[in-house]
Amino acid sequence: MAALPLAATAAPSLAAESWGLEDLFARFAKIASSDARFTETREVGLLTTPLESSGTLTYRRPDLLEKRTLQPEAESLRLDGDRLTLTRADGASRTLSVSSMPEIQTYVESIRATLRGDVPTVMRFYEVALEGTLQDWRMQLTPRAEEARKIVQRIVIAGREATIRRIEVLQADGDRSVMTIQPDPA
Repeated sequence: MAALPLAATAAPSLAAESWGLEDLFARFAKIASSDARFTETREVGLLTTPLESSGTLTYRRPDLLEKRTLQPEAESLRLDGDRLTLTRADGASRTLSVSSMPEIQTYVESIRATLRGDVPTVMRFYEVALEGTLQDWRMQLTPRAEEARKIVQRIVIAGREATIRRIEVLQADGDRSVMTIQPDPA
């Protein structure tokens, strides 16, 4: 889900030789809340054209994430603690426990633990490869759990300082989604 945070004021850059995962996550840990706009393109093997959507993203420390899709149809996905609630355009909603579904928990923690600046949690769920500079970084996450790898092959999160600008998810079945994130000007 998750520019997440979404729109952060970044601290001055560090020297390139001292920059790494701990420093990046320490910057994320300082952000209490953020809001952004997103556009998402999903490529699904069974469809001939990609699915496109757009809307808003919200993060509130320590673990509230909300994705409100506005186009093509209104719906929301809200993660509050262990509860994940999906509300469709017709008002129907479904709530489930994230911890009871390890494959979903793995995906959720890729974003939530990054936004919290929680290195141990990210490392528990993923093999992490970080490259680039603080001004233009890219973090590749490969799920550690075999069950999770049956669903998600890898997640690539890219950004600038403590701002996520892009999230790419490559699923094990070849489907792919790319979310581009821009800070909310409001």
